[in-house]
Amino acid sequence: MRLFFYNCIVLILLPILITRLIFKNLQDKDYLKNFTNRLGFYKIKSYQNTIWFHAVSLGEVISSQKIIKKLLKDNKVILSVSTPTGLREAKRIYGQNLLVVYAPWDFSIFVKSFLNKFRPKALILFETEIWPSMIHACWKNNIPVILSNARLSESSYKKYEFISVFINSTLNKLSLILVQSHEHASRFKALGINSDIIFKVGSTKFDLESDNEFETSDINLCHDFILAASTHKGEDELIISSYLKLKEEFKDLKLVLVPRHPERANTIKGMLERKNMDSEISSDIKFNLNKHDVVVINATGLLNILYKRAKVSFIGGSLFSKYGGHNIIEPAFNKSPFIVGPHMKNFEDVLSLFLKKDACIQLKSPLQLYDAFKKLLNNDELRTHMIDNAIRVVSENKGSSNQQYKYIKHLIN
Repeated sequence: MRLFFYNCIVLILLPILITRLIFKNLQDKDYLKNFTNRLGFYKIKSYQNTIWFHAVSLGEVISSQKIIKKLLKDNKVILSVSTPTGLREAKRIYGQNLLVVYAPWDFSIFVKSFLNKFRPKALILFETEIWPSMIHACWKNNIPVILSNARLSESSYKKYEFISVFINSTLNKLSLILVQSHEHASRFKALGINSDIIFKVGSTKFDLESDNEFETSDINLCHDFILAASTHKGEDELIISSYLKLKEEFKDLKLVLVPRHPERANTIKGMLERKNMDSEISSDIKFNLNKHDVVVINATGLLNILYKRAKVSFIGGSLFSKYGGHNIIEPAFNKSPFIVGPHMKNFEDVLSLFLKKDACIQLKSPLQLYDAFKKLLNNDELRTHMIDNAIRVVSENKGSSNQQYKYIKHLIN
């Protein structure tokens, strides 16, 4: 009965979901591409007896790749995503090695259509992607459901606790929960989940590998620059303001700004023009900082090389509570001293590891951004100290992908 009411709510919300997709398509034309996927229809002849792996967006696609590559050695995999950036990155990573599609919306009829089409032998949901209809349909068809790299922040836990009667029935249909930390494990158990299926395995985000694609490219990044990575609406203004103040002391300093959603690049460019700032938009790494003070990137997949060259990096999504922060392991791995804002609920356990080792700077207020940049730009020894400590944190926490793969393989084979 609870699932019936849930599906009624989803049905009522469908016009809103479709309208939202149409508006998003105005900025990124791939939102409506293959729209029927979201309704459970796929123009594919045969692709059955697969592992269904769901990674909602760009960050999850990147973080899950080591597990997926291991699964591909012995299995066919269908990777579903929810966003165009995730879809494009998945296709770039895997090419023809697996099938990449949009996931069906979590309505029973759409999910059933997906299952009938692909008949997966297991479903792996990456991080805390809890979809009641999806999980129930697999459970009903004796398809094991695995929550991989799972996390449950304190705020999410309180929300789930409020609807525990409903969420417990969904979570107890899972076959395996692989959590990032003891804190996350405790929260799942506190919701009444069978502790026998919960295992602490760390985070796959530490299992980064060097990307040498651009190492020998002719990149004109000779100038010192600060990097603002994965920024959201509202953060760009604060970054630009801080940069203008920094320019008064660091005359040759440049800024590279990478919005979380590349389609926002034109909006940011307009913002810079209104401030009479010399800027350009680039979709690749071969831009020239001799010509412009600010470069706005409207592409994905470039952050690793930018982190390697940046004097200091700021990780976006962390200045305002509604975003919750983004991956801080990538700048650490690429030896970039980094700053985060006060709101990092999506990475609270990971951040604590870095803070304990003095491996990053966390702001107490967005107004401290300028001071943090200035502090690091003026202190070579501090930057080196932070880089060394951050590399140590990454090294000490590697190996989660291998652990998770072993648990998954044991369950599905």
